[in-house]
Amino acid sequence: MATIKQTELLAREEPSGGTAMHWIGGQWLDSGEHRESINPATGEVIGSYAKGGRKEAELAVNAALRAFRETDWKDNRSLRARVLNAMAARFEARAEHLAQLLATEVGGILPHARFETATVPFNLRFNAALALTEYGRAAEVDEDSLSIVIRQPVGVAGIFAPWNAPIALGIRSLAPALAAGCTAVVILPKETAQVNALISEVISDTDDLPPGVVNILTGGREGIKYLVETPDVPVISFTGSTRTGRAISAAGAARLKRFGLELGGKMPMVIFDD
Repeated sequence: MATIKQTELLAREEPSGGTAMHWIGGQWLDSGEHRESINPATGEVIGSYAKGGRKEAELAVNAALRAFRETDWKDNRSLRARVLNAMAARFEARAEHLAQLLATEVGGILPHARFETATVPFNLRFNAALALTEYGRAAEVDEDSLSIVIRQPVGVAGIFAPWNAPIALGIRSLAPALAAGCTAVVILPKETAQVNALISEVISDTDDLPPGVVNILTGGREGIKYLVETPDVPVISFTGSTRTGRAISAAGAARLKRFGLELGGKMPMVIFDD
């Protein structure tokens, strides 16, 4: 486990009004190195954000490991279902705010942004129901022998979502990981830093969610590289290009990591003069 201390970054209990920060271990962390968020439709600066890298990724993994080992999250199905349902209600209440900010920062149309935010509560509630189920397999392998297989959470899940659908695709991976009893480190792209901070704020308001179960940071290659290489993150969910997916799976193969990959870059496009 990495030994970096959370106090090496500036921690706050409430989000900053001016800078989008990381949500790690139940606190808002400011790396001190800031960048500007831009509205791609107008070029207007809409805010600033704390740049994330390896240091923030290490802190997030440490926090997720502590939550997995020291809280009853992995063992308490009722807690997980309750938290996921509460999280769904929080996202529902902030849906329009999320959609407006998503359309502004990503540069998409508002109806599509509303569609994306509308998928989130259902996804969370569906997985809340799954959290209450227990299933495995039993077989009589011999006259006096019974083989029983049960499913258990593997630990910390590393989740990477793309800029074009950070809310829907981030929650699509986060919700089942939480339902299974895993804790998570979610790295979202710098292009959606303001949206990332709002997602974090919504999740941080969820009642009964133990600190460190969900950690969200705006990161880059160094943070992703650390999550893929560290043995403390046994499972990775990635949505993005085929080239990056190949690189991630190759790097994680040395640790025999489990991967959930949704890879793109294979759709044809026809561009006309007009």
